[in-house]
Amino acid sequence: MPVQSAVIGCGNFARYIHLPNIASSPDYHLYAVVDADYTRARDAAREFGADNFLTDYQSVLADSKVELVFICTPHNQHAQMAVDAVNAGKHVLVEKPMAMKISELRPIAEAVRKQGVTFTVGFNRRYSSLSRKAKQLLDGREYPLLINYRMVNDIVRHPWALDVEVGGGRLISEAVHLFDMCSFLVGSELVRIHAEGGNLSHPEIPETQDNAVITLGFADSSIAGITIGDLGSSDYPKERVELFLGERTVLIDDYQLLEAYGFSGEHSLALPEVDKGFVQELVELAAAIRDHRPAPITEIDGARATLCAVKAIEAIKTGHAQTLNLAAVVEQKMN
Repeated sequence: MPVQSAVIGCGNFARYIHLPNIASSPDYHLYAVVDADYTRARDAAREFGADNFLTDYQSVLADSKVELVFICTPHNQHAQMAVDAVNAGKHVLVEKPMAMKISELRPIAEAVRKQGVTFTVGFNRRYSSLSRKAKQLLDGREYPLLINYRMVNDIVRHPWALDVEVGGGRLISEAVHLFDMCSFLVGSELVRIHAEGGNLSHPEIPETQDNAVITLGFADSSIAGITIGDLGSSDYPKERVELFLGERTVLIDDYQLLEAYGFSGEHSLALPEVDKGFVQELVELAAAIRDHRPAPITEIDGARATLCAVKAIEAIKTGHAQTLNLAAVVEQKMN
């Protein structure tokens, strides 16, 4: 049976990504859409065939027919909505970031442990066929991994995302993707972070951190360098991941091309279009719900990414590297 789903927040991301993917998937039934803007909720319901549209998210949490909620609202609403949904017994996909503050992480982790629902965070890049291929090539490695990850695109023109109170700024809203991908590829716990950065693109929002160079240290001595920002030409590819280990190299170019060097056999892949994993994310979430098991990405992964973002901002402001202790934040032993 399709998973009875409600989408909370009908802004651009939901309308261009989740709503069309849900509407076209046999794994899901779009039972309801919710938005504080009545017209936007109504229009989304008409466009994507939802049974109901509402303006109060608590209404879908109280509805026993709803099994799964997608949280696609502004970032400062994610954490509380996630806790409310979990405590209502709903499965949850919350878009990134899972939370904006370290203090918001433990309540989410505790609620998920208590309720036993399937909970995931929208770190879709992990589900890309190229990410999976790169991870496969790294399996069984004998040496620490060196990663260079760049995400730089043209200037961000969504003021709410850069607002430190509403969207969190570039590191909270976007760098969390990169922290999660590096953790996925390394497979070892993050222990340290340092960052240099500041406001290079948005003088009208002086308190935001919009561009940064970040260094991550892992327990297995792997290192990742991240460059994130909104400077440069929009004609240049947005993302590039370079992985170095031993005498081998793997490159992911804008999630459309993978090149592998130093491996036996041919492993390079060129896709006809960009694959950032959005469709596969929903396939695997539905399977996890059916099988009553955790999703591939959990609240612990969401907590790790938010912890990194908050500590990166702290490193920029203080000029000092920051220690990362995820276990202490969520009160759960890490593998």
